[in-house]
Amino acid sequence: MAALSVAGSLSVKAYEEGTFPTADLVGGEVFPKGLQPGDAFPMDVKLFDESGAEKNLGDITSGKRTLLVFFISAAPVSVAELSKIDKFVAADKSDTQVIFANADTVGVALMGAKPIAETVRTINLVKKENNLTSPIFVAPNNVLDPGGISNRLGFRGLPTSYLISKDGKVEKQFVGSREWKTGDL
Repeated sequence: MAALSVAGSLSVKAYEEGTFPTADLVGGEVFPKGLQPGDAFPMDVKLFDESGAEKNLGDITSGKRTLLVFFISAAPVSVAELSKIDKFVAADKSDTQVIFANADTVGVALMGAKPIAETVRTINLVKKENNLTSPIFVAPNNVLDPGGISNRLGFRGLPTSYLISKDGKVEKQFVGSREWKTGDL
């Protein structure tokens, strides 16, 4: 097996073509249990806003009921979900705040770009092109690191959305695209 280096900071063993990656290769469990309803959502998650300023999720939510939506800009279905959620929340007149978080910084790191700066540029394009009104952030995610946000929270598919209560507990988790309906929030 050869070593694969990602942006000079990540290193994993390459696996033979056609084999399924092991937990060691993905930096954690292949199918993690993940956060469940009732679990405390980690409020120390770092996010970068549309200007590239670092924020803390706890400061952004600050006691507000929040739908946090992780997405990947490289997947049209993932980006389309953001528009669906924006329109649904406006029509539903929910008092739940919505936050979108792009969790695909490894892709730009593979290209040798500065992950945060390049992904900030990407989220601004996504917001403009899709006429999104909800705040959008970068959630630095190293999928190859056990401490990476996808491993830490235990999500594998994008979009993945967490409905977080005012007191910071997971109320619901939604994986993939869906038809949002009254009662979801």
